[in-house]
Amino acid sequence: MISMDYKKIIVDSWVYTQSNKKLIVWFGFIPSILTTSVSIYLIAYQIFAFKKSYLFGDDEGSALEEVVFFLWDFLNAHLSWTVPLIIFAAFFGVFYFLYPTLAKAASVQTIARHRNGQESSVGTGMKYGLMSFLQLFEYHMIIGTFSFFSLLIEMSFVVRNLGPVIFKLFIPVFIVLIIISLTLTLLFTYADFFIVIDGKGVFESMKASAKLVVLSWKHTFLITILMLLIGVRIFIQTIMVFAIPALIIAITGYIATVTLPVTGLVIGGIVGFICLFLAAYLNGIIDIFSYTVWTYTFLELTSEKHLSARETVKQ
Repeated sequence: MISMDYKKIIVDSWVYTQSNKKLIVWFGFIPSILTTSVSIYLIAYQIFAFKKSYLFGDDEGSALEEVVFFLWDFLNAHLSWTVPLIIFAAFFGVFYFLYPTLAKAASVQTIARHRNGQESSVGTGMKYGLMSFLQLFEYHMIIGTFSFFSLLIEMSFVVRNLGPVIFKLFIPVFIVLIIISLTLTLLFTYADFFIVIDGKGVFESMKASAKLVVLSWKHTFLITILMLLIGVRIFIQTIMVFAIPALIIAITGYIATVTLPVTGLVIGGIVGFICLFLAAYLNGIIDIFSYTVWTYTFLELTSEKHLSARETVKQ
């Protein structure tokens, strides 16, 4: 039975994270820019949609309609921007859907190879990360349906479009879905690592992860710490996601009332980009640190052989 030194894993993970700035930039900061930007847009849209809903007295308002008309009017007024914006949107969309998954696969490969004394450069991690990218992407597409953030979006859609009365009827359903989401998150804790490090298939990795979690129940304390780390990351990201659009709107609105609207937009945009980059870098550090802790833990747990009831223990 392995005696795991939880404190050493946490300390070693933090030291490794701080000494690998390239890892933070390429596999933490850049994907965080993408995910944080999209999260800000989703939250801002939800706020705008609630404001335009009948809950706030705008029975004839439609957030989606206003967004579409705004984009249409903007493109009509700036025809020369149409093609560049479409190209940028397509590039950003493809990059957003693919790169965060590839970055996680590459970072786990880099961390695991460093832990085992192998070559562990950013290029090496990217090379081997590509080999497990498709399986990891498929797994993320499957499990993403049950993510807590997805459930929040679904809950806001119900209360905004069907009303508080109908929403109350759906509360038991959402509670069950949240419990299922948390349970699956716990059981599939190591699925990413079975896919990336051991090269297992998607469903085989999910099964292996659930088995490892059950067999390693004595390490619940460590799992709890790791879940708290992820909780801290989500909390920080949520604060940033809410704060950035609020800050942009507040600064732009204030400056627009005392000076030219264009000046307000420019200053609000600059402040927003600065906040976005700071939030992305902070989230990038937390991501790499979290990946390192999970990878070290996975390597420790999978190095232990679990005996079946049929095997005889030599005295």
